[in-house]
Amino acid sequence: MAVPVPRGLSRLSRALGWWSRQPVLVTQSTAVFTVRTKKRFTPPTYQPKYKSEKEFVEYARKAGLVIPPEHLERPIHLACTAGIFDAYVPPEGDARVSSLSKEGLAQRTERLKKNVTSQLSIRRIRESDPNFKIKDFPEKAQDIFTEAHLCLNNSDHDRLHTLVTENCFPDMVWDIKYKTVRWNFVESLEPPQVVQVRCSSLLKQGNAYGQVTIRMHTRQTLAIYDRFGRLMYGQEDVPRDVLEYVVFEKHLVNPYGSWRMHGKIIPPWAPPKQPILKTVMIPGPQMKPWEEYEEPQGEAHKPQLA
Repeated sequence: MAVPVPRGLSRLSRALGWWSRQPVLVTQSTAVFTVRTKKRFTPPTYQPKYKSEKEFVEYARKAGLVIPPEHLERPIHLACTAGIFDAYVPPEGDARVSSLSKEGLAQRTERLKKNVTSQLSIRRIRESDPNFKIKDFPEKAQDIFTEAHLCLNNSDHDRLHTLVTENCFPDMVWDIKYKTVRWNFVESLEPPQVVQVRCSSLLKQGNAYGQVTIRMHTRQTLAIYDRFGRLMYGQEDVPRDVLEYVVFEKHLVNPYGSWRMHGKIIPPWAPPKQPILKTVMIPGPQMKPWEEYEEPQGEAHKPQLA
């Protein structure tokens, strides 16, 4: 005999049976992880304490601080001057005119007139340099001249700076960076002599400089080779007679100063210099990539000097 089931329970069992026959839906849980990245630093914005420069200067004065004004001035080097004081003008025909001729007597008369200014300059130089003597200085100047030019043979610029002034150094080493210099002093044809002495001040009265012009008649050899070893100027085995007027300068106020070569005076009547032979490359024929170069028949082309 069947047992009757209550009506409410039958409905519940039907609902559970229908739910059990449905497909199961699996839901995935989402997890959140914090990822560390590069920390970026943002500088804070600082507000200026003083709104203007004038306000800052006033505050500094109240605090007892004095700010010196800025002077945009170009610095200058006071170890030497930038030129030659009252450059000596060599008379035409010097070293070839006899002192007994009319031209030679005129040269000696003109020299005596300029000796008055030179004597006054010598006195001013001796006040700062008591060891300065006109009789001994020409030999000392010739030694400085010889040693300075020998420094060009081995490019000893450190030693050259002690023998020449900052005004003369660029003129001596100009355009010889990739060249070879062969200079040699053979002999002195005439003893060197002082032809002019000048003493002048720069910027102020006490800042004095002395300049002595020496006449040198010597025999030298000079040869300049380019970076390929080809001769550009002069001949190394052929001496030449050279007449030069060399100016030596000293900063008299500097207690550690010394006499250095300052420059040369080239007279307008001096003969022109020998031209410099330069090595140039003659361009070859322009060829296409698929063409081949054929050497011309006969003698090979020799390098030309222009």
